[in-house]
Amino acid sequence: MTTPILDIRDLRVTFPTDDGLVHAVNGMDLTVQRGETVGIVGESGSGKTVTSQTLMGLLKGTSAKVSGRILFEGTDLVPLSESEMRPYRGRKIGMIFQDPLSAMHPFYTVGKQISEAYRVHNRVSAKAAKAQAIEMLNRVGIPDPVSRYDAYPHEFSGGMRQRAMIAMALICEPELLIADEPTTALDVTVQAQILDLISSLQAETGSAVIFVTHDLGVVAEVCKRVVVMYGGQCVEEADVQDAFFRTGHPYTKGLLASMPSMADEVGRLTPIPGFPPSLLNLPTGCLFADRCPVSHLVPGDRCRTERPELHSDGTHRSRCHLAELPATLPTPVEATR
Repeated sequence: MTTPILDIRDLRVTFPTDDGLVHAVNGMDLTVQRGETVGIVGESGSGKTVTSQTLMGLLKGTSAKVSGRILFEGTDLVPLSESEMRPYRGRKIGMIFQDPLSAMHPFYTVGKQISEAYRVHNRVSAKAAKAQAIEMLNRVGIPDPVSRYDAYPHEFSGGMRQRAMIAMALICEPELLIADEPTTALDVTVQAQILDLISSLQAETGSAVIFVTHDLGVVAEVCKRVVVMYGGQCVEEADVQDAFFRTGHPYTKGLLASMPSMADEVGRLTPIPGFPPSLLNLPTGCLFADRCPVSHLVPGDRCRTERPELHSDGTHRSRCHLAELPATLPTPVEATR
């Protein structure tokens, strides 16, 4: 197997608060191969965005405490200083933020911000950077890019702002692109256009892509592999088809069951009962135990006293005690049917 472009091992991120330490990311593992598209899914507060921000080095200089390893092309990004991180951010790793209106500066034109991102990493004149920015606006489908170069973010529609954000993230042709909820708050038609745009630009540049989303439909459409996060850690990782049809963790099963299906009669959705664990006071056992419908099948009280490891079944990994038990017992999915 080739060396992955990104290899995250035991990533932990905590934030000090008046109430104690918030364990936002709690032992996250992730690998991404060159040219691969990986989806990261989970409820709000599961640690998806914090993982992305840590990868981009956006928590440097804050009160956050980061440990573990983030190997990008063999270089550990965790100990790098802000100045040492600058050549990676934007040039080698790009990011599409969830809300482009707040991510862009309201006092500068869209074109100026895109050309500035290009000039930071390329020794070119302002004229050359402007030409490159206009070309990038054209590539992402902005109509009349020459005049739109001088428009401000508030003069763009939501879909156009997202396209401009994609242009800014890709203008330096990074080797890894992080798309943090790139289709949130967009109507379904614009969502489809944005997803097609990212996929086509990825095919042109050959970059790897991490899709951070809560939308399993997006993952099914554009991703090859999916990582399910819960309580700041990976609880399941598999190829998309394998994860959807041979689900290995009760939490993933709950996410799938809570989605409407075109094949079924319209009725009440099946929500996951309870609430995610408090990140201020994580349980000692499985983080999903209090909400799990099959924890009673595990002998003793292991689910509440022992944190499960990621159990590997070839390319499918699941963090569940049932996956470690003899095959005579039901799998997590069989037990919840």
